[in-house]
Amino acid sequence: MSGAKGAPAALRSTIRAMHIGTSPRLAVVTAALIAALAPGASAQLLNKDAPVVVGHFHMNATSVAEHRKFWVDTLGGTPAKVGSVDVVRFPGILLFFDPKKPGGPNRGTAFDHIGFAVPDVPALTTKIVAAGYTLTSGREPVPGKEAAAAQGTQAPYGRFSYILGPDGAKVELVTSAEKEPAPIVYHHIHFINKQYVEMRDWYARVLNATERTGPNTFTDFFAGADLPGVGYSLNFFRWEGDQTVTHAGTKGRATDHVGFEVRNLPAFIKELEAKGIKLTEGYKKSNKEMGGVATAMIADPWGVQIELTEGLR
Repeated sequence: MSGAKGAPAALRSTIRAMHIGTSPRLAVVTAALIAALAPGASAQLLNKDAPVVVGHFHMNATSVAEHRKFWVDTLGGTPAKVGSVDVVRFPGILLFFDPKKPGGPNRGTAFDHIGFAVPDVPALTTKIVAAGYTLTSGREPVPGKEAAAAQGTQAPYGRFSYILGPDGAKVELVTSAEKEPAPIVYHHIHFINKQYVEMRDWYARVLNATERTGPNTFTDFFAGADLPGVGYSLNFFRWEGDQTVTHAGTKGRATDHVGFEVRNLPAFIKELEAKGIKLTEGYKKSNKEMGGVATAMIADPWGVQIELTEGLR
């Protein structure tokens, strides 16, 4: 429990309760997931060789200033501009902000959260809670069952935590596996859906990713896919909450869309069309709103909006 010593009393209590209540089976499952997290993810946009990387996330912000307090002052991102758009840089990705109130939080869509790797999860989590932000859980509980502890089953060892930022944008912190870790670096995307395996399969097919399977990387509630030349990239939770919930599309929500940077976007679009994927917004050779890079848009079958770019890196 040494990693939790500096946490507030309420946070330490959550960690203790979670640790004591962990069943042997759940501990094994969680250990498997942690093993899957161990490889350090490539710094995405810094990766010059991978054909597809996660490039950016586009947020709708009631207050860009409030988002800057969270993403910059609290998490440690760097404010910048791309064209006329406010962005925040983290090693490997960009966050774009549209100054308009979102139609809702991430919750209720099939896009769940952005994952970052940091050297000391309890220390940063303590700072985040002290700044007034809320801890949350990774997955919603099955109706009638108690919610999972906010800090996750490996929190005593500083492995991960979940936080809600402005407008209900959700973030996960995981412990970096690097010997000399950066203060914070982008790590993964996490989706959530009743059809989580089918969702994983769709992204693997569309992005030419490798399905992550096997006893250490696939459980009864978790699936993954790895982008070529990147490794650990895309994760998918099974929706265990209220089964009447129909996940809405992300357009207009806190996280409006996910951006993937690709090589040779026109050729990639032809590949998508051959796979039966239609563009929801046509190819733009120079999108002024994105700093002049090439763009196109698609959507997954569950309503997650996806922007394809060429030029961010």
